[in-house]
Amino acid sequence: MRNRFTELFEGLLNSNPFKNYYKKNRLRPPGAATEETFMELCIRCARCIEVCPYDSIERADLFEKLQIGTPYVYPENKACYLCMRCMKVCPTGALNPKLTEGKQVRMGIAVINQNVCLNFLYYRDEMTGVSSTGTAQLCGTCYNVCPYTDEAIVMEKFILPVVTDKCTGCGICTEKCPATPEKAISIYPEGMPVDKNTGYFGRRSKVHGEERKKSKDALRGEKLLEEKQKIDSSDAKPDFEYNTENYDQEW
Repeated sequence: MRNRFTELFEGLLNSNPFKNYYKKNRLRPPGAATEETFMELCIRCARCIEVCPYDSIERADLFEKLQIGTPYVYPENKACYLCMRCMKVCPTGALNPKLTEGKQVRMGIAVINQNVCLNFLYYRDEMTGVSSTGTAQLCGTCYNVCPYTDEAIVMEKFILPVVTDKCTGCGICTEKCPATPEKAISIYPEGMPVDKNTGYFGRRSKVHGEERKKSKDALRGEKLLEEKQKIDSSDAKPDFEYNTENYDQEW
């Protein structure tokens, strides 16, 4: 029987101020709802953890703040192998039971660090003729282990791994990446903005925003507000009037 303490405890957990707290290489299990909804639905029953045959899902510990007890996948340690079992045992719908195929999963998106990836370093050395690594190396591990090779990850110029929007975010590439001490590929969880994926217009607006901040002529604060208040849009264009002369009046 539910008591007052249980209700208060659940209320505390569901009002978690860290609901939208994202961190790369820390993912919810496949089929998870948005973070805010997930934190409201997950009852920390650990069924998804118990049913996972790969031990990919772990329970968040004390250091994960109020997410403690909720399930996470840490791909640097153990990736998700998309067996699709955890969704079937979730009793609350925190994990979508309608997902049946691995290709439907969107846990996050893989992002390659070109300054660490062995293939990108090798290509750079070959193009410049100057070795930055000391020893030329080729890898291709992420391409080989991806469950959707040539769909989620493709090889440009037969050597450079590139992630597409079909990436499921399973993290197998991150787990198997041999680069040390830092992995060359990380998974950014669903809902976490990735600057590298914002596209041309996103990057351009960011650059122009930085330029405006540096500009001496830029108006800020009270001065900007005063200038905006001076704008008068009256008589800018004629008021709209309905014209019913050509309407069919038979109806």
